[in-house]
Amino acid sequence: MADLARRSGLTEHLIVGLQSGRDWVDRHSVLCSLAGGLHLDPLDLTGQPYPPHGEQHVTVRAAAWYLRDHVFQSGPRTPGHRQRGHGGLLSATEEVRNAQATGDERALALALPPLLAAADQSVSSEGGGRPEIVTARNFAYAAAAGLLRRLGYRDLAWSLLHRARPAAGDGQVVEVEEVRLLTSMGMLRAAVDRAEQHLAAAQSVALLCAAAFAHACAGQRLHAERRLDEAEGRTSGEADAAEVTVARTGSAMQCGAWEQVLEQQEATAAMPPARRADLLLLAAGAWARCGQISRAVDRLAAAEKKAALYISLDPLARELLHALRARARDATSARELERMAGSFGVK
Repeated sequence: MADLARRSGLTEHLIVGLQSGRDWVDRHSVLCSLAGGLHLDPLDLTGQPYPPHGEQHVTVRAAAWYLRDHVFQSGPRTPGHRQRGHGGLLSATEEVRNAQATGDERALALALPPLLAAADQSVSSEGGGRPEIVTARNFAYAAAAGLLRRLGYRDLAWSLLHRARPAAGDGQVVEVEEVRLLTSMGMLRAAVDRAEQHLAAAQSVALLCAAAFAHACAGQRLHAERRLDEAEGRTSGEADAAEVTVARTGSAMQCGAWEQVLEQQEATAAMPPARRADLLLLAAGAWARCGQISRAVDRLAAAEKKAALYISLDPLARELLHALRARARDATSARELERMAGSFGVK
């Protein structure tokens, strides 16, 4: 026990609590530290990728296998989809953006194959080097890598991501996803270093937020706060503001600042559904840490209602569900948790 505590940087008290079920993992920083101490990949502790559960999950998993074929095919072509031209590329990009904003993983999975087809066709055709074409293709590959990352196919995500060609004016979408991917893999030092390297060239709101979260997971709260302040100063619209709010709240969660997390929960009213779900999930974790189990159940259920598959495939949401089921004492909360367990596909 002492040896694991030393290797992971976690306290023996926390490790004993996790082993006995008295505590649970609801922070990515703890997950990465524990995995590092055990010489495992974080995926080995979360069980990702999860077995398909329900028609929507099956559809998303099928898209993941399609993306796998896209990675290993020879050359930038995507068979099986009608060629859509530049107009099709813009239309497909908008479909993916809408799916991302709503947290609709099924719609995203269905929209990505035609987007990749249109992006590859546009790049290989005459005029494919135009900035708007390169930007759209980078967005397509970053969006596909992000879906694979959330599903647990991180090696595939990495391979797909590095087919993109980062360019000026694309919002640093490739760089952002690279930092998120390294963070999710538990490579926190690499994530921080890569984020700072990319920030030396440009500082998009999304990259500043990804850098802040990586710093927070690495236990560098002051660095995280500085990057979040910089991101807040660069916001230009509701989408940017929501990104910063969720990043600030997620960073606070990594540092165990439960009260700061709860201060942000009312901001969900002005957010896109996916960001609302993120914030509600964080609030659920904070309420659980404060011993307010009924409120935690309420927030977790609200998060699932906003973006069901997006939340049910989140490993920390699933861990929180297990923790709440062991702690719920009132019948209403117990029934709601059992309903969610069925929806999540957990026993």
